[in-house]
Amino acid sequence: MQQTKIFIAMLAAAAVLTGCGGGDDGDDVTINIEQTTDDTGSGSDGGDSGSGGTGVLPDGAPDASKAFVTYNSDYSVGTLEGIIDEDVTLVSSIEWRLAGVVQVGEGNVAVTTDADVQAIKDAGVTLTVEPGTNIRSFDDGTLLVTRGSMLMADGTAAEPITFSSVADADFDGLGEWGGVIIQGFATQYGQGGTGACYGTGTVCNVEGEGGTDVSVFGGNEDDDNSGIIRYVRIAEGGRIAGPNNEINGLTLQGVGHGTTIEYVQVHQNLDDGIEWFGGTVNAKYVVLTGNDDDDIDFDEGFKGNIQYALIEKDPNASGPQGSNDPRGIEANSSDADYTPETDAVIANVTIIGSEVNKAANSSGDDGQPGMRLRGSLITGVYNSAVANFTDCVRIDDSDTDGDGTVDSFSNVTLENVIGDCDDAFYARRAADVETNTDINTTLSFTATRAIAEPVAQLDSVTSITAVDNGSGFVFDPTNYIGAVDPAAASGWWEGWTIPGSVNAVEPAEASFVTCADDVCTVTGRIDEDYTFVAGYEWRLSGEVIVGEGNVSVATDADVQAVKDNGVTLTIQPGVHVRAFDDGSLLVTRGSKLEAAGTPSSPITFSSAADDDLEGLGEWGGVIVQGFAPQYGQGGTGACYGSGNVCNVEGEGGTVVGNFGGNDPADDSGTIRYVRIAEGGKIAGPNNEINGLTLQGVGYGTTVEYVQVHQNLDDGIEWFGGTVNAKYLVLTGNDDDDIDFDEGYKGNIQYAIIRKDQTATAPQGSNDPRAIEANSSDQDYTPETEGALANILIIGSDMNKAGGEPAMRLRGALTSRVYNTAITAFTDCVRIDDADTDGAGTMALSDVTLDNVIGQCDEDFYSHEEPDATAGIVQANSVTVDGAYALTDAEAVVTAPTFVPVDNGSGFTFDSTGFIGAVEPGTAAADAWWAGWIIEGSLD
Repeated sequence: MQQTKIFIAMLAAAAVLTGCGGGDDGDDVTINIEQTTDDTGSGSDGGDSGSGGTGVLPDGAPDASKAFVTYNSDYSVGTLEGIIDEDVTLVSSIEWRLAGVVQVGEGNVAVTTDADVQAIKDAGVTLTVEPGTNIRSFDDGTLLVTRGSMLMADGTAAEPITFSSVADADFDGLGEWGGVIIQGFATQYGQGGTGACYGTGTVCNVEGEGGTDVSVFGGNEDDDNSGIIRYVRIAEGGRIAGPNNEINGLTLQGVGHGTTIEYVQVHQNLDDGIEWFGGTVNAKYVVLTGNDDDDIDFDEGFKGNIQYALIEKDPNASGPQGSNDPRGIEANSSDADYTPETDAVIANVTIIGSEVNKAANSSGDDGQPGMRLRGSLITGVYNSAVANFTDCVRIDDSDTDGDGTVDSFSNVTLENVIGDCDDAFYARRAADVETNTDINTTLSFTATRAIAEPVAQLDSVTSITAVDNGSGFVFDPTNYIGAVDPAAASGWWEGWTIPGSVNAVEPAEASFVTCADDVCTVTGRIDEDYTFVAGYEWRLSGEVIVGEGNVSVATDADVQAVKDNGVTLTIQPGVHVRAFDDGSLLVTRGSKLEAAGTPSSPITFSSAADDDLEGLGEWGGVIVQGFAPQYGQGGTGACYGSGNVCNVEGEGGTVVGNFGGNDPADDSGTIRYVRIAEGGKIAGPNNEINGLTLQGVGYGTTVEYVQVHQNLDDGIEWFGGTVNAKYLVLTGNDDDDIDFDEGYKGNIQYAIIRKDQTATAPQGSNDPRAIEANSSDQDYTPETEGALANILIIGSDMNKAGGEPAMRLRGALTSRVYNTAITAFTDCVRIDDADTDGAGTMALSDVTLDNVIGQCDEDFYSHEEPDATAGIVQANSVTVDGAYALTDAEAVVTAPTFVPVDNGSGFTFDSTGFIGAVEPGTAAADAWWAGWIIEGSLD
């Protein structure tokens, strides 16, 4: 990692002080912001990490003098070629490329003695890949890790490691490069019953599949360790190396059980997804999507265990693109190629087919089974399901001498295996041992890809005996059929797999959407439940309105009718919504926005004008309306008066219409792991669009892990309502970042606010504060009540141009602020009461500050002081590290007594003993904002 320090010096007069005290004007202040840069990238789609571009080689990356690596001029791209002959780390801040066969170590040479084997191990090297790294290959590229060396590709759910093609930015395209091949010293068994590869000795030299450079693998060490492959995605591979010599997405040749393989996805591979050639390595949590041949293939004496695999054939393909016979599972080879030592146990697998496995292949064969188990193998399959294949299971024995008589038999056990196949459950013979099997039933799948039917729920856990390969592997006890537990709220595959690759479906036809290639344009009113599916770019043309709840209502019956007619817009993780300059999204009351991204696949809203995420006012924004109360300015009370209905005219354009009601618990959906950038188009005089506008939104709505970046107006503004929020990042916005008024009653915890560090003044007609609460004087709304905790506010020259305070709390509101830090503003806090009639009749604000520190140019308080203080409330140095946690000693405090706003939600603040948005001591990579925000927005 690189350590950089940003020194912001503000010079006013001769005296030098390190704090900003009330009444001490004209001080020189130096603010030290110490930043540790991880440059991990967001990992959201594999295309926007690799910030590089510094002109300095990042720490930990291989030196440019090494023969196997070359860099572009700014070190944002590194190309690997030839043999990696020393330990190397691929740092995530660089996009790496594979040119030709990139070989790790030199263990694929022939060995004749144990001393040769030991020499290979002694000379072995380790290739380490950091979480979030993207490795993109040219068409001739392949990664080959030879025996005796290791691949340490240990990603995380938030930052998976991705292998794909350099040919394009997406992850769809069969055979665009080779794949990943791992070799080891574990045992391989020869076809035709020839036994272990080492025969009567101890060494092996088995010629591997995958091209002429692959050469040899194998040995007699079943506990051999080739490294870790965890949270890794491999896409677009399967280039043909030669006749009957394709490259699988992940090829495992003689790999031992000391190796870890879990949370691995292979997507859109022209050949198999994962193939085991002998070896003993077990695997868990595997996702195989859109592959053109088999998904799981094991042979040549593989002895191992596999649990939790989700297999989905390409739902949009009408037939295989290569010379393939696409099955979900293929085990062993047949007849004269039989290998009776092959022994595997598989549990909790879901196999979902499509037309691709039913169509004729290049040989004229059609109707592939979901599983083909053949060639004298031993296999047990438990708690698994097959759907949408011609037949579910085909079991074959072997005619080993070609005389037409079966003389070697497979031994297959099926327990709790169910199917929904077109013709038959068994294509040929039945399993040797069956329990609760041969059920050809109707199967459907939930959004988590669990089986929806009750048949998937078992009365008790299944006892499964693992293959004894020396690993001590134990199957998790499960009482359900399929890869995903029907009782789980989410699937284990969610959040780290390639967006849109699981349950890949084409967009539904609707009057308001038109699609061409991979771009769908939405216009007008969304009047039915609809999903923006991943794998497509969605564009907003004009004001796109969800539902019709912004009409005027007069009675409770009208309100109920709006709710009954409400629609839900669902946006899948990883979707990018781009708007034209006249575009905005308006979700009306009674309808919902379900935008639940994930750390590795956040949902992004931005402009269609360009490919970056920088540019103020390039489109509108996101407006969400609800039936929660709004309170009128001037002390006029609840919008519903003495009744139950409201029709409050909303800000944000002529089509916004009405919002509000008398339902504090109203639910407008979910906004989680969502990034909104480049918005704030001016809708009219004093009628701008915020990045996220919340109008009368109730606390039944979830708002957390949200970023608004480079908005021309406010970041997030609450107009009344009761919706709480947590984990906000507000960067480069031109006006206020958090703004609440019109009787908002709610709570906010954890927010990082950072003004544009390069701007010298606001670009719009704005007064850029970090927090503005309520309106002033005759527009006062005394019902407004907000409690905020753990906020970090970092200003810049742009807010100093007009001398704005960091927080302006005004207009007879009630506000409590806890554990908050401010730096780089003219004044830290301004508190105002309200002159309600212009004649000096005052309505007082009620402000409490508890553990609030600030380092500002002039005053801590620019006007009034708060009504109550507790803990540390003072001018103080503010220094943050790369995690945006404070490093000052004063940042560690006794947790205050948090008093949340009682809006009916039952919200409770996390009891934090620190000032700022991130707990001191947190590593930058572990901060709650890391991995999902817009890359570079906190650099």
